[in-house]
Amino acid sequence: MTIGPTVAGGLKLIPEGEKDWIVLLEIANDGHGQLSKRLAKLMDEDSMWDEIVAPELEQEFSKQRLAVMKDVMKAKGEEGDIHIETKNAEIWYGALNQARLGLEERYQFGPREFAEVSEIEDPVARAAYYRSDFYSTVQSLLLRYVMKD
Repeated sequence: MTIGPTVAGGLKLIPEGEKDWIVLLEIANDGHGQLSKRLAKLMDEDSMWDEIVAPELEQEFSKQRLAVMKDVMKAKGEEGDIHIETKNAEIWYGALNQARLGLEERYQFGPREFAEVSEIEDPVARAAYYRSDFYSTVQSLLLRYVMKD
């Protein structure tokens, strides 16, 4: 997959094969989970997190994953590229973040500087590690080129 900034201030993803499309579609799957419940562990018990905040967060997280999946499916159907513009950068960033956090929770890779991909024997976990690394890279590019203001 080729990724780069656009002149208009966006980011362009150019999938180069079926595996690239699969990785992009996995963003929604990897991010699926109860992130708000994981965040609740960090909150004060008196915060009413479960009653007030969690349902709204889960709804927002679900919208982000769905929007990204729609963008990917539309581009795949048109055999085109994916353009992430300023107006949808936060949605993509959020979905990518959910995916990274979901993979980290499932596989517990630890900090990047300590993770040795060669030590990951399970091919499913190794593929998840590479996806997580890819998601992190796209997030960095979004911050650098699209969300810089």
